[in-house]
Amino acid sequence: ERLKRAREGMKGSRELGVENRELGHSAPHSPLPTPYSPLESALLSIKVVDPAAGSGHFLIAAANRLAGHLARIRSGDAEPDPAARRDALRDVVGRCLYGVDLNEMAVELCKVGLWLETLDPGRPLSFLDHHIRHGNSLIGATPARLARGIPDEAFAPLTGDDKGYVAEWKKRNRKEREATASLPLDAAPWRHLGDLAAAMTALAAAPDETIADVRAREVAWEQLVQSGDYEDNHLLADAWCAAFVFPKRYGVDYPISENDFRDIERNPRAVAPWMRAEIVRLRRRYHFFHWHLAFPEVFRPQEAATADGRPPTADVLGWAGGFDVVLGNPPWERTELKEKEWFATRETAIAQADTGAQRKKMIGNLAADNPELHKAFEEERRAHEGISHFVRNSSRYPLCGRGRVNTYAIFAELARHLTAPDGRAGIIVPSGIATDDTTKFYFQDVVETGTLASLYSFENEELVFPAIHHSTKFCLLTLAGRDGAIAEPDFVFFARQAAQLQEEERHFTLSAADIALLNPNTRTCPIFRGKRDAELTKGIYRRVPVLVREGPPEINPWGISFKQGLFNMTSDSGLFRTRAELEEEGYRLVGNRFERIEMIEEGPSEAEDVYLPLYEGKMLHHFDHRFGTYEGQTQAQANQGKLPELTPEQHADPYLFAL
Repeated sequence: ERLKRAREGMKGSRELGVENRELGHSAPHSPLPTPYSPLESALLSIKVVDPAAGSGHFLIAAANRLAGHLARIRSGDAEPDPAARRDALRDVVGRCLYGVDLNEMAVELCKVGLWLETLDPGRPLSFLDHHIRHGNSLIGATPARLARGIPDEAFAPLTGDDKGYVAEWKKRNRKEREATASLPLDAAPWRHLGDLAAAMTALAAAPDETIADVRAREVAWEQLVQSGDYEDNHLLADAWCAAFVFPKRYGVDYPISENDFRDIERNPRAVAPWMRAEIVRLRRRYHFFHWHLAFPEVFRPQEAATADGRPPTADVLGWAGGFDVVLGNPPWERTELKEKEWFATRETAIAQADTGAQRKKMIGNLAADNPELHKAFEEERRAHEGISHFVRNSSRYPLCGRGRVNTYAIFAELARHLTAPDGRAGIIVPSGIATDDTTKFYFQDVVETGTLASLYSFENEELVFPAIHHSTKFCLLTLAGRDGAIAEPDFVFFARQAAQLQEEERHFTLSAADIALLNPNTRTCPIFRGKRDAELTKGIYRRVPVLVREGPPEINPWGISFKQGLFNMTSDSGLFRTRAELEEEGYRLVGNRFERIEMIEEGPSEAEDVYLPLYEGKMLHHFDHRFGTYEGQTQAQANQGKLPELTPEQHADPYLFAL
């Protein structure tokens, strides 16, 4: 689209690649200085980011795609020679690509990958430190959050905190916020940044043909990030994030509350040394990353937005602009600490405990048995709790920061925050982004706002990703910026290879009204194998209502109620007993229940004399409550998460139970 606008602006009958240095372009980013033609400037103004860049594979692919276009524009040839592609690739890597990763080694590998891709004999390696950054993409402040100060929700007890102390400071923070509510807010963070955006743009456009050029860019970058104004803005943003994870217990200097935060805003140089040191420690521990400060040439003050003044994310963000392309394959991980994995290399006995309840008991005993390991575990648990607490309560992720938080969902919400109004985001995430209960608000929002372009879901049965389980479902999720206005996004489910996306009968569309018709309670995405199934189901639902429609008003003609939810294999493990434990305690298997021997002989007495069977999803199937049984399970089946299935002869026995 940007190239098209630039072409339309060119006068006369000039061919591609002919320069017109007087003509600008309509890109939202600052135009690049000459000697670039309008088409070159339009293309080189495109900003591409991978917020979980890893070793840079997505960025390298994007660089080659853009460089191919740029080389064709410059040469006028459909197949430019290698030298032209190398020159184009070097320009694209230095100007268009951005990446962030939590792993410092990954950041360095990403730079090395880009350097190897642009290697050109006789020319130095490009300077990339200003575009490939280290930090936690998910944990950071935004201008809108900074303007609102320290929320009361920041005060929640983490491991090691004192609940009474936390409650005391939460009340104090509320009073301080009420007292300052009528006072005019400072213009921070933008007021102190000055011309940093222009300086960053100039830095990206500076020459890098010689070692001296590269060194000059490095020095300019160091001067920018070490300037007093830049450091002051970082301290304020770091302080806001630190308020969520600051130690809150008696005997430790008080945490950051609203008054402290406003004092830092007014005079960053006057902050107490101990508080500054603690903020710096927490910044290094959690790797706070503030997008508007890291890339000021991409994100601009909200007042610089389009004339309609309606950035939909203003409440969360408070910035305008954004990246033209957001892409990647973010991590799919739970935010809580996985005790079994953590102890696997530290204390195998704890890792191999039979149940979660036993594991927690053994961890509690570490305080006396191995204090150093216990302290390290408590610190790690607190760090994970801090991340989860920030994601849930900072208001940065109002749609996905709920339930059992998975990082892929938070990255999906972040992708929307980072995308420019006319940009696109394309990420690989589990298909649960459209079907899970914890992400239903996100899916509902992207559909109703017209920002969902397409969702192509795959089963990994043919091992597109060899390293993950064959039954894993993942999708290619494509989102448009707020100006996208896509009424009917395109869907594909049950694909196993990318080539199957070319099969027209697999594609179907669903509008927001269709989804509300089919799944009115959850607004999650219905799944179909193709267009015919989707249209047939929509026809049925237009004539036959759903079983229960939640209110208000509730429509429940069958009077259905659900008394008990699912059991959790870890947190509910204290309720479970193994066969060996029950038999040792005097129980005997009768059918599929365990009953005390005395009860069998003397008749039923108390309810606790009976243990009921625990059913798992893989034991059931359509119209069959005896689909799978644990009896006779082999180790190979256990490794695959499968159960033996009852034979037709076994099904014919009404007294045979699944174990």
